[in-house]
Amino acid sequence: MASISTHEGHRTIYVVGPDRRRRPIRLGKCSLKQAQTVRGYVEDLARAATTGSAFSDKTASWLAAIGDDLRDKLARAGLIARQDATTIGELIDKYFARRKGSIKPATKVRMEQARRFLVEHLGEAKRLRDVTRGDAEDFRNWLLNTKKLAEATTRRTCGYASAWFNYAVKHDLVRANPFDAVPRAVTPTQKLTYISEEDAQAVSEALPNAEWRLLFALARWGGVRVPSEIRDLTWADIDWARKRLTIKSPKTEHHLGHESRQLPMFPEIAGPLEEVFHAAPEGSVYVLPFVRERTGAALRKPMEKAIKAAGVKPWPRLFHNLRSSRQTDLESRFASHIVCAWLGNSEQIARRHYLQVRDDDFTAALEVVRNPVRAMATDADKARHGTPSDTPQNAIMGQKTLSADMTSVYQVGDTGLEPVTSSV
Repeated sequence: MASISTHEGHRTIYVVGPDRRRRPIRLGKCSLKQAQTVRGYVEDLARAATTGSAFSDKTASWLAAIGDDLRDKLARAGLIARQDATTIGELIDKYFARRKGSIKPATKVRMEQARRFLVEHLGEAKRLRDVTRGDAEDFRNWLLNTKKLAEATTRRTCGYASAWFNYAVKHDLVRANPFDAVPRAVTPTQKLTYISEEDAQAVSEALPNAEWRLLFALARWGGVRVPSEIRDLTWADIDWARKRLTIKSPKTEHHLGHESRQLPMFPEIAGPLEEVFHAAPEGSVYVLPFVRERTGAALRKPMEKAIKAAGVKPWPRLFHNLRSSRQTDLESRFASHIVCAWLGNSEQIARRHYLQVRDDDFTAALEVVRNPVRAMATDADKARHGTPSDTPQNAIMGQKTLSADMTSVYQVGDTGLEPVTSSV
């Protein structure tokens, strides 16, 4: 049982903790009714701490809403766990130590840059519990206005800060993530651009040699991630007999069963691949060894030069949009789960980050409007036979060829879409 003491308007609650010692919880100036309300929660906390049981949901909600000062007083009375005094610098160091070996080198470089920015702005010794939502918003504005970072870089940096604070929340170092409300990820569809077959061919022809053409073909017609998945591609990964490539994926290797995947040797890939194979020195291990010696930025520059030489309008996110274009093409001809298995992502990720609407899709839609009866026939035949069409238009629409015995069913007569009836 807790008691309330009053001295010159200042209220103090005295409570016996789990160590059987009577300790004060000074509330300061407040009404008796307010003090009695707090006493009820304090008694529930004392009961739970003494018996080792859980306190009520109502007490939990109250505890989550109170300030750090009162929480400290409850902790000193032994009623709740003492708040952690971990600093920002300590948190990030702990995060890196716990995830050692699982963070990719390029990601670690970006994370270390984000750490420098966060520490510079907030201070390495600032306690996590003292970082507010306002601090998070100020940090974002500081990156944009003082550091002059691009919007995408700013969002990514805030994303890393949010990940660190989520880690702190999960380990009960803080109660909430102050970066929750700060914009972190660019809307995926904002920078999607479809690179047509014609433009892709023009760029490929403008590249300096066979190795660069193969790199481009793997990105545009293989949907392979550049540079991570191409860097480790070896000649042992090429199955010439079955016309398949084994693509090792550093990005998804931590997911069981997603360390690598099989990719068909599409005709657009087969030509450049054979050309590079015949020119490769005896005993070569890697298909494109020059990629292993270059960063992603160093690979983009020659590509951008070829794009300009080909007279093609440059597009954002160079390699991502090549992969996106291939996924979009393939999904118009194959089931989504098959395409995702080939390209190494999920249907949800494909819809959110890769799939686009092409000009050909509008053309195909208009063709259906102009030929509604043909569309009805192909749908019926699709259900009955499931035979793939050889026509490009039907390939785009995912339709089937109309079988010979079905052509008589959908004839247009004077009655419009009704079957022709013989006169009596």
